[in-house]
Amino acid sequence: MRPTCLRCLRPTAFCVCGELKPIATSARVVLLQHPREARLAICSAWLTRLALANAELHRGFDFEGHARVRELASSSGAALLYPGEGAVPAVSLAGRPPPVLVVIDGTWLQAEKMLAANPRLAALQRVSVAHEQPSGYRNLRREPAPHCLSTIEAVACALGAFEGDPGRFEPMRAAFRLMVEKQLACSQDGRRSPRHRRVR
Repeated sequence: MRPTCLRCLRPTAFCVCGELKPIATSARVVLLQHPREARLAICSAWLTRLALANAELHRGFDFEGHARVRELASSSGAALLYPGEGAVPAVSLAGRPPPVLVVIDGTWLQAEKMLAANPRLAALQRVSVAHEQPSGYRNLRREPAPHCLSTIEAVACALGAFEGDPGRFEPMRAAFRLMVEKQLACSQDGRRSPRHRRVR
């Protein structure tokens, strides 16, 4: 069995969390991960949880009966990081971030299905982010549009906009880019690409 980092649960050769110290934030980030997304080797939601001191991750599809998620989603001012009609730019909330920021982690199709199955979450005020650079996924994963980002990139953008200090969250993006580079290097040197990982 290959040596595994007990923090990020990735093979040590692919670990990028060593220098990633938890960042304190005023907004609690609640990551709701589609079960299929959890099996992917490039799992940016897990890295996001490790990167933030005030974050939690729940895996599932239907959260209507999930007590903890219902409690958080019912918090006054809770918001959903997701584009769409009525979404407000994250930068417009600078200095007054939502106390709870719910983030759906999955493909766009999976996310849409999850919101359809969770009307309580779909009804939250939506927050969108703008990013000039393309996603750090590069050739590893195809996004439906140039402006689409990974979960960790979107969260970093939102929190940076809330706090007016994008640089504080650059270590999150840097760790993600390094993770992608390691994965691409693995596939290019002829070794088996660990597309999926064990979920503990």
